[in-house]
Amino acid sequence: MDLKKTSTRNSNTILVISNIMNGYQMSRAKISELTGLNKATISEIVRNLIEDQYVVEIGAGESSSAGGRKPIYLEINKKAGISFSIDLRSDQISSLATYLNGEVIEKYTEHCKISKENVIERLVNHVQEFNTKYTAKPFGMIGIAISIHGVVDENQISFTPYFDIDEIDLVKELEDRLNIPVYIENEANLSALAEAAYDHEHTHLISFSVHTGIGAGIILDRQLFRGFKGRSGEIGHTILYPDGIQCACGNKGCFEQYGSFTSLIRRFQTLKKDDQCTFDDLIEAVEQEDAETTLLIDHFAKDLSIGLMNIMGTYDPEVIYVNSEIFDKLPNILSIIEKHLDRSIYKSIQLSKSKLGSQSSLYGATVLNLKNFLSLDEVKFDIGYTSTAAVRSNK
Repeated sequence: MDLKKTSTRNSNTILVISNIMNGYQMSRAKISELTGLNKATISEIVRNLIEDQYVVEIGAGESSSAGGRKPIYLEINKKAGISFSIDLRSDQISSLATYLNGEVIEKYTEHCKISKENVIERLVNHVQEFNTKYTAKPFGMIGIAISIHGVVDENQISFTPYFDIDEIDLVKELEDRLNIPVYIENEANLSALAEAAYDHEHTHLISFSVHTGIGAGIILDRQLFRGFKGRSGEIGHTILYPDGIQCACGNKGCFEQYGSFTSLIRRFQTLKKDDQCTFDDLIEAVEQEDAETTLLIDHFAKDLSIGLMNIMGTYDPEVIYVNSEIFDKLPNILSIIEKHLDRSIYKSIQLSKSKLGSQSSLYGATVLNLKNFLSLDEVKFDIGYTSTAAVRSNK
């Protein structure tokens, strides 16, 4: 069955898969009720999905108060395929493998310098190593989705400010070597897809990522908003201070020169007059209540609050999820940001620390893989699936 063919029959099949994937205790009768398709049509579609191993029956539920036959519950055949996600940074490769329901198989992190010269071999070896240990039939590895810390448009990298992988055709070279579909997307956009997959309450949300740079993934009415050329969330390159610090993008005074993880470390090194100072040193200074460092954190939080206010005013989300190692190690910084936020008409917008943390773009890449493989507009997950069966780290 080719789910990507356009026809009424396939549209109905995708509608059924969507309900099974995103629903709870789905039976043929319940799907018929939710979709408006008659029971005979639902039964035929489900029979084909079971034959093609997309769906399995998992047992009987309870009869209704009126009696009658017990409903047979359905779910995605999770072990029929594997999604492989990669977060690609200038100094690190992280990966996440899951089954088709988002349940984690393995996580992996390797610290290494990445460039256009070595990225293909490293990624190919990484995927092939995984494939020697895990198999999933009948679909195998359904796709490789890669999180890029830069601008992505139409499955191509158009700009990466801190390494040179925008100078190669990453997707084509990987697909030629691996014979597996490869999808790439901006890191913040994938983080937003992940937050939307686990957040079943909000329809308008933003994932605010603070790493080497700053980005925002924007979900409006449950759909990812990318803009005309994939640049809608490039808030790190909006101007915070005109004629300020030179940025790698060519402009001066960009937000990420003041509010990124890298900028925070640079500020701390300048403060202490020691370019060897690390984030751990900063944490220690905060814990020791060092007055200069406390003031630095306050200034840093104020800069973040200015950028966040601009986001609130531009997109009017219900909630903004903040995602950074900074918020993991300095949880009090959120309250300092709140102190500096001039909410005025934006009092109802929630500001929350992401529960997915540094793994959010990897879970979002899983969403991207599943949306492409199953031709779905939306994917929902259970937060319990983020538990991991295996974790590896190569430092």
